Amino acid sequence: MFDKIMQFVGLFFFGFAVWLIAKDVEAIGPHRLIDLVLQTPIWVIAIALFFTVCDYAALAGYDFLSLNYIRKKLPVPLVLKASGIGFAISNTAGHAYASGGAIRYLFYTPAGVSKSDILKIIAFQSIMFFLGMGFAYAAATGIMLMTPVLKQNQYAHVLYFSVIVLLILFFLYYRFLVIPGKSFHVSGVDINAPTKRQTFGQLIIGLCDNIAVSIVFFSIFRFHLDADFLTVFSVFIIAQTIGIATQIPGGVGVFEGLFLYLYPHTIAQKPGILAALAVFRILYFFVPFFIASLYLGWDKLTRKRQVEKIKNP
Repeated sequence: MFDKIMQFVGLFFFGFAVWLIAKDVEAIGPHRLIDLVLQTPIWVIAIALFFTVCDYAALAGYDFLSLNYIRKKLPVPLVLKASGIGFAISNTAGHAYASGGAIRYLFYTPAGVSKSDILKIIAFQSIMFFLGMGFAYAAATGIMLMTPVLKQNQYAHVLYFSVIVLLILFFLYYRFLVIPGKSFHVSGVDINAPTKRQTFGQLIIGLCDNIAVSIVFFSIFRFHLDADFLTVFSVFIIAQTIGIATQIPGGVGVFEGLFLYLYPHTIAQKPGILAALAVFRILYFFVPFFIASLYLGWDKLTRKRQVEKIKNP
């Protein structure tokens, strides 16, 4: 029942956000928006891609800490490959439990990781992701409190209330789940509670991930519009968090619509913001997804040829 409600809410936000963006694009003119996107210099794209690689390196921390949690040590290149491809697919395709879990199953099971351990990795990473994003969201909303322009947003009080809810959830998580020796039975698998040290690691890695991806966006946004990092960071994290919470793959549409709504701007600045959002979507989501898909296709073809050689020497 809860999942159906969340799906309905997500679709509502998606439809509403797409409608708002469509109106803005129509007012600006699709051709002008495309021209602005194409005008993004190569050096800006190069910087954004560099920070994207840095963020994906930070994302590998999810896998390293998860493997530490299940007490498995795998070769670093293997972990980097599984993590990079897993997040590149799940960030765009959505349903991280299924898509990201399938990638890790593909790469980790031949290295001796059991199916039950894969489930533990997915559960641990999910908690880590939401801890980091929740903490970044709380920090971003705190920045809004200190920024006069952002503070004037009519829905600021809703964001502040959501932070209170998040802090309560953090407390409950730490108080009732981070208990040494405690375990939980999920889908026929016993999952041990994380230690305090692991919980701290979850928080730090998740926070680093959110900061890194916001730097990717800011490196693009700064070219199209004069802005300070803290303002962009606060609005970006809030929009991204709500976008992902709607369960729409990559928060597409919802993230863009919320950013446009929350970020203070004039009508003249709107084309630049839309262009920055489009370039960010392409570089951070579509490019890694395309590369990961090509690699998986090549890997599958290579394995198929190896099997054929064994069958027909």
